[in-house]
Amino acid sequence: MSGHGGMGTGWFSSAGRVLSGVGGGALARQVPPGLVDEVLEATGRLQCRFRVLPSRLGVYFVLALCLFSDLSYRSVIAVLAAGRQDRLQAAGWRLPSSTALSKIRRRLGAAPFELLFRRLSGSWPSVSTPGSHAFGLLLVAWDGTSLDLADSPANAEAFGRPRGKKGETGYPQSRTVVLMTCGSRRIVDAVFGTYRSGERALAERLLPALKVGMLLLADRGYPGYRLWCAAQATGADLLWRVPADRLLPVQRVLPDGSYLSRLTDPADSHRHALKRARHRKAGQAPPAPLAPRGPVVRVVESVITVRTHDGTVRTGHYRLITTLLDPQLAPARSLATTYARRWAAETGFREIKTYLRGSHRTLRATDPEVARQELWAYLIVYQVIRLIICHAALRGENLDPARISFTAARDAVRSSISTTPQEAEAHCEQLYQDLSRRLITKHITCRTCPRIARRRVSHFPSRQTSTAPASQNVAYHLAITPPGAAGTQPPRQTAPKDLPRPTAQPRAA
Repeated sequence: MSGHGGMGTGWFSSAGRVLSGVGGGALARQVPPGLVDEVLEATGRLQCRFRVLPSRLGVYFVLALCLFSDLSYRSVIAVLAAGRQDRLQAAGWRLPSSTALSKIRRRLGAAPFELLFRRLSGSWPSVSTPGSHAFGLLLVAWDGTSLDLADSPANAEAFGRPRGKKGETGYPQSRTVVLMTCGSRRIVDAVFGTYRSGERALAERLLPALKVGMLLLADRGYPGYRLWCAAQATGADLLWRVPADRLLPVQRVLPDGSYLSRLTDPADSHRHALKRARHRKAGQAPPAPLAPRGPVVRVVESVITVRTHDGTVRTGHYRLITTLLDPQLAPARSLATTYARRWAAETGFREIKTYLRGSHRTLRATDPEVARQELWAYLIVYQVIRLIICHAALRGENLDPARISFTAARDAVRSSISTTPQEAEAHCEQLYQDLSRRLITKHITCRTCPRIARRRVSHFPSRQTSTAPASQNVAYHLAITPPGAAGTQPPRQTAPKDLPRPTAQPRAA
């Protein structure tokens, strides 16, 4: 990194010189001032002369707003500058107004924070943690969610609102799709769009982040012929859930109960349907069935039974397709259990939206550009907390990062926000040791919780509220179902000659 700490010789304010060195504790330890100056200079936001509110301080101020989402602007800047209060008072510094703090946010914009997020995503310790790999591949998952923005006409025009029976309703929302590792739950890449942006279209923008040695997990909302082919072309292996009504003709049944099939291009199906209609209209015999020409996939069908301690039993049918064709190197049962790790993406969204931002809370910015700035800032702060958790896990012997509490790490970062840069290194080491000893229980993956798909409109309790416990210990039973038992099409007697044998091996990480 370049030596930006010595830049700027023309100071308009002695307080500005002190404020440019305001730390941020564990936050500034993971986001060093030199890196902040680099992204500011790269995006043209690094001022030539330091004023009372330097740009570097503005970056840390925006990040601190995400840590303290329940505090006002002036309260956050007071907490951030508490470590150098004596020097600031000697320089005659007074707490800036909310208007001045809003101006520095608009002056910075969203570009420095997007670049800062991408720089942080590329500087992650490459370690193997429990649950991070399967079949020698790094487990990653992509998923989408929506984030509520401040209710302003500008945000509504730029991002859009949900629509109800009586037109647009609710807060403006931004659609977000992230690519996340399943072990450490760090975000590899992320994209933002409007509320009307489709998750598949946003996921296409994440394709450059896929690499050889990854196994991408996705739920049944993503499988599409074009997206599957584009993701497979990156060299990453895929394990996606598909809807039960997806046509997947059985080509060859494998010893573990899975079978090989081919995906069909919807364009070919459309052309064949038109040809069949023309033959029927002309009174001719129907054309020969369409031979699938798409990529070869391996289909795994399973039934999962969940039994709670109160006797309740639930069953679910899961249908997966994958590029891992060899049943010896990737057995069907192992693939079905591996797919469950996709839930790490949902857990990451909960940490961002509930534990970091706060439930039932919208973003602050009423301007679209500043709203995008805040979206990237939340991802940066989340990355910092997950990075601290990862470092703390390395202090334990083969410790799973999932056993370190996200809220405990968040509170530790909050409490260290006023620590000076000189004290941050020793403080972070003590923080890692403390978090590695404050572990949550191991049985967290053997519990079930009711999922609320929609947020309640009213805060008053409903008369129909269930009296069932919020979460229960459960027992799982997974059974692989062969094609005939799963209600799929019967296997053909002879396999097509162009269908390869299942000898493809998972790529090494």
